[in-house]
Amino acid sequence: MERKDLDIRGLLILFLVTAIFLFGYQAYLILFPPATQPTPQQKIEEKHQNIPSLLLGTTRESKKPQNLKTFNFDTFTLVLSEEGARVVSLVDKKYGRELITDLEKRLGIYPLEVFTGDPDKDQLLNFSHYQIEAKGNKIVAKLTGEGYELVKNIEYKGDHFSFRLESRGLPPVFVFSGAKVKEDEFYTHAGPIVKIGDSLQRIETDKIQGKELITGDMSFAGEESRYYFKGFSGKMSAVVIHKVEGAHTLTLVKPAGELVFYAGAKEYARLKNIGLSDTIDFGSLRLIVKPLFVFMYWIYQHLNSWVFSILALTFIVRLLMFPLTYKSTVAMSKMAEVAPKMQELKEKYKNDSAKFQEEMMKLYQEVGFNPMSGCLPLLLQIPIFFALYKVLTITADLQLAKFLWVQSLAEKDPYYVLPVFMGVTMVAQQFISPSPEKSQNYIMIITSVVFTFLFASFPAGLVLYWTLNNVFNLGQTYVIKKLTYKPKPSQAKRRKK
Repeated sequence: MERKDLDIRGLLILFLVTAIFLFGYQAYLILFPPATQPTPQQKIEEKHQNIPSLLLGTTRESKKPQNLKTFNFDTFTLVLSEEGARVVSLVDKKYGRELITDLEKRLGIYPLEVFTGDPDKDQLLNFSHYQIEAKGNKIVAKLTGEGYELVKNIEYKGDHFSFRLESRGLPPVFVFSGAKVKEDEFYTHAGPIVKIGDSLQRIETDKIQGKELITGDMSFAGEESRYYFKGFSGKMSAVVIHKVEGAHTLTLVKPAGELVFYAGAKEYARLKNIGLSDTIDFGSLRLIVKPLFVFMYWIYQHLNSWVFSILALTFIVRLLMFPLTYKSTVAMSKMAEVAPKMQELKEKYKNDSAKFQEEMMKLYQEVGFNPMSGCLPLLLQIPIFFALYKVLTITADLQLAKFLWVQSLAEKDPYYVLPVFMGVTMVAQQFISPSPEKSQNYIMIITSVVFTFLFASFPAGLVLYWTLNNVFNLGQTYVIKKLTYKPKPSQAKRRKK
């Protein structure tokens, strides 16, 4: 095998190994996230006597809500039961999603239930008849009993609700936030999430042993899924997590003042103003993912289109990559021009590989060819690719973003048109800027086919980005070749004639 073949194939192998390593590393972090350790402010106790019972397995499951009050707001439809003043239905209108799960309905446990730790008292607080009055966006639910009083104040504030408890003759209570919304997790965290001080804890369900009590200075807590969150933000002194039916968790919080109650899509525009933006799972590449996410979201808010946001990002990336693309295209053109000289060197020094290597490097220097120049632009895009992959799997708004036949950019192309077209653009790049080494061109075409199958199951928004990136790259390469093209002397003479 000739030395030049070894160099080119070695570079190609380096690129493929690097890409595979980065894909594998990201997959490892997704599938096997680092274990979350308690911070100094966090204390996990197993003193079950301090943890209130949820009254499951008693008469709870048979006590179905009967007397209901419905409240229609711009963003949500809220239904409270007069028994316990509990949230038995909550619909996020924008996304058309019912946020009260089948699990909650089956167990008969609903958000805004309260628990003191005394089973008899908790039965009264959660199943007695409340007086519910509404004035404008304010709802007041009041229960008066022998020696005690409890008032639940709920106020609709556009994208969320404020929640405040007033009590007399009762110990401090825990409030139930709800169970996670069931949906396709797509390698994102689903389950309890708690922020203690500056530490964000995404707790794996399989690490909960029955029930856990967490104490500390908490700013939000609840249950999350890929696109939805149900919980509270504000001052809380404790959180309780119950594990039920083997794989599900239920989260309760102990308020230390007025709270924000939020149950809905993890839409950045809603969350950033109520201290819940960290519920968006930016993953292990947070330092890259969050700025990219915020930038794309800024474009989306101004253009009101995720397609245009992806288009703008692609254009900016290609613009930043233009100097490297220019150098790469020019270098490959020069290499093609000296291909005959390279063949002569191979023949001349076929028995002296050291001399051939020396002369080849001299030839590289003469034409200004850098062997890494062809791979570098693609390698530099890999972090952006991973970051965008994460952005497009966590952005709740994308559920509603359409592109021609694709009903949601958050899901795969149902007809696989985009992945196939992406593969075609990758192959086209080999024809417009071929390598002097034919074997390398064949390998890159095979790689394009492999990538087509790989991208077939990816979110359509990600495939759209990579396709647009290829199209812009084709355009850049064509313009560069036109601007730098110099006809050979023989061609110039023919033109004069």
